Amino acid sequence: MDNMTFAVLGAGNTGQAMAGYLKFKGFAVKLYDRSEWRFKYLRKHPMRLSDEIESSQNIDLMTTNLNEAVESANFVIVSTTTTAHMEIAKRLSEILTNDQVILLHPGRTGGALIFKKVLKENRPDLKTTIGEFESSIFTTRTSATGSTVHYYGIKKGVHFATLPAINARKIFQVLKDIFPQIETYPNVLYTSLSNYGAVLHPAPTLFNIGRIENGLTYAHYIEGITPSIANFLEKLDLERITLGKCFKIRLKPLTIWLSDTYGSVGDDLYELLQNTHAYHKILGPDTLQHRYIVEDTLNGLVPFVHLARKCGIGLPIIENLTNLISHVLNIDVLSLGRDLNDMGIASMDVKQIIDYVLNGDQ
Repeated sequence: MDNMTFAVLGAGNTGQAMAGYLKFKGFAVKLYDRSEWRFKYLRKHPMRLSDEIESSQNIDLMTTNLNEAVESANFVIVSTTTTAHMEIAKRLSEILTNDQVILLHPGRTGGALIFKKVLKENRPDLKTTIGEFESSIFTTRTSATGSTVHYYGIKKGVHFATLPAINARKIFQVLKDIFPQIETYPNVLYTSLSNYGAVLHPAPTLFNIGRIENGLTYAHYIEGITPSIANFLEKLDLERITLGKCFKIRLKPLTIWLSDTYGSVGDDLYELLQNTHAYHKILGPDTLQHRYIVEDTLNGLVPFVHLARKCGIGLPIIENLTNLISHVLNIDVLSLGRDLNDMGIASMDVKQIIDYVLNGDQ
């Protein structure tokens, strides 16, 4: 295991945090990003890790060449924005070799299904396992100069699943010593529907539009989520849990997840967020063209809506929220976001979808 090589795709906050952590753990790490400016500081200096981890690490390879990054890597960890998943999957389909493992960190809603569809179409004979985490393992930000990766929190428990589900145990045996907090979920419907970012990000961003457009700085979770907003988010979360029941899944409520993941305490969502130390330094967006509202709507809320329609149920609060975001952003998020065709499950009924995530094409 000590000889394993990891390719980390995406050198933003999450990608740099993953690369730094893996290097800290003693593994060979190749970090890819399409933008050379991401490496400006790291070309001249070691990566400084701060807060929950205190260390200094040199990444083995930093490159804008995807082939160079992926070649000979045992694990390919995709930490790009999820809006890039389709493009990355297509490019990987041209260069992956048998037995390389893809891990989406995170997959958000339907990420693993998208990768599976693209690889099946482009490389039907490729033998690979696709896994996804329900959320990022790290609550992290990279400093403005690019000099320091701040680990404001390392989550106590993060679930992952594989597609097909039958491969999860084998991957878990390798990953558990690297990420001691990980636990397996039965299939990728669990990880996809445990997209807590879709609950915590778009609505508060929308409700703080005045602050954002007036250029005011605020802490997203602490100042941006008031008691009334937190109450609204709990209603959103109940709809997410209802959607899970259609697929015979018992999802963890957001309040329980915060308690389990961060050790937060409180009688309701507002109190739990106020008492989540890792969130205190996470600032709100400074533009509406931010992943908190764009990405987490397109690849979080929108697939929730499409999956609910497949089940024949309505999610009125989530649907109203997506419609409102469409009008504010002046884009049709329902047509632009992830749909069941993107995930390769449009022609399946609910029972067939459940069978597909368990067994793949077998």
